[in-house]
Amino acid sequence: MYLVDYHVHTIRCGHACGDDREYIEVAIAKGLKEIGFSDHVPRFYSPPNPNLPVTERGMDEVELEGYVESVLKYRSEYKEIKIKLGLEIDYVPGWEERIEEFAKKYPWDYLIGSVHFVPEWNYEYILREKEHGPEEIFPRYFALVAEAAESGLFDILGHIDLPKRAFRTLSPEVMQELYQQLSRRIGTSAVVELNSYGIRSSKLGNGEIYPNLELLKLCRHNNVKVTLGSDAHRPQDVGTDYDKVSEILEAAGYDQIVTFNGRKQELQSWKA
Repeated sequence: MYLVDYHVHTIRCGHACGDDREYIEVAIAKGLKEIGFSDHVPRFYSPPNPNLPVTERGMDEVELEGYVESVLKYRSEYKEIKIKLGLEIDYVPGWEERIEEFAKKYPWDYLIGSVHFVPEWNYEYILREKEHGPEEIFPRYFALVAEAAESGLFDILGHIDLPKRAFRTLSPEVMQELYQQLSRRIGTSAVVELNSYGIRSSKLGNGEIYPNLELLKLCRHNNVKVTLGSDAHRPQDVGTDYDKVSEILEAAGYDQIVTFNGRKQELQSWKA
């Protein structure tokens, strides 16, 4: 099978461990065809109120150049696997120009746009949200993901139904309508990742891939393309639970995944 892992972090992001080589070696051992590094961008946004709490998750600005150099060096060293250079960037409305600056600065293969917080509420991790309940969180989170897609700034959308990690979903009828709206708005604007981190990280004891099968089927119906990632924060997490990733790809009717090179998409049969 042709499987890739495009969502990999390293120690630079402050909440992961392991150096680049360790992640590459695990990817090779697991038979992956491509590994893509996507460490968190240095923080480029500031809350309008300096008293608002901020969850820090990115590398320091001074580390960015070394990060790029390291990935490109290993790309030259390892010929048995394709190594891609990516970056995970928070989507924060109003900061689009800064995102564009990062996009132009280095030879990225792809940019992952992720929503981690709702800026009109606070700049803390959405999973720590205490002032708003699921009936507010799910619609607002999905709206921000859709805005990220429509912005045209990103190649891939990260963990598009992340709130389910900590919050009970709403009624099936409500979730179905939200899924319909989200998948229609994403359309062909960006690629959605199948992110296996959801399986091993649920705070509710019912972990499942981001996005779940119901949402993924609607994405398929609305011509949304997909790629793969583990959201690895430890070398051993690379390619984790890809047996379940393969199952959900099959169940949703996806015969192809998207690979990236220089921010250009290529369709690849994952069953090959």
